[in-house]
Amino acid sequence: MTRPCRFKKRGCRETLRYTEARRHEEEACSYSPYRCPFDGCDFCGFLLYGHILDAHDPELSTVVTLQKCEPFRAVLHHEDKSVFLLLNGGDIPTGRSLSVVRVCPYREAEEHEQVEAKYVMDVEGEGTSLCLTAPGPVPFVRRLDGYKTKVFMFVPDAFWGSSGSVTVTLYL
Repeated sequence: MTRPCRFKKRGCRETLRYTEARRHEEEACSYSPYRCPFDGCDFCGFLLYGHILDAHDPELSTVVTLQKCEPFRAVLHHEDKSVFLLLNGGDIPTGRSLSVVRVCPYREAEEHEQVEAKYVMDVEGEGTSLCLTAPGPVPFVRRLDGYKTKVFMFVPDAFWGSSGSVTVTLYL
C-alpha cells in the first residue's frame, strides 16, 4: 500500500510505501521542515534563514574568519534568503578540508546532489601572501549527520598559522 508524502501541499510529489514513509518524511524529503545545524538547537521549521539570523551568530558577509576548531560557519545569502554552511572537515592528515553546502531553501528544479549553483572560495593564511582558490558546485544537504563531502579544498596545517585561523572569501 502507498500514500502521498505528508508534505505534498508544499510540493513533494513522492508516493511512498507505508513502511518507507516515515524515513522519507523525516530524513529525505526536501519539503519537510528544516532542522537547525547548530549543536544543541532544537529548531525545526520552514523559516531557517530567519531563525539563524535571530538565534545564532551567522556571517552576513561572504568574508569569514574561520577557526581551525570550528566544524562550520553559517553564511546567509540575503538576496534569496539562502543558508550556506562553510564546512571545516578534519578528516585529512596534515590539513583540513573546506567545502560549501546549502541547507535551505530547496529549489524544485534542483536534485539533491546536482545543484546548479556554483561557488568560488579564496582562502588566505596567516602571514602568507599565498592564496588558494577553488570553484565547485554547491550541493543541497538536508542534514549534516553522516554527510560526506565529495568536492573540497585542501588547506594544509601550515596555512592556519599560530592563531589557528584562515580568512575565507566566498563568491556565491
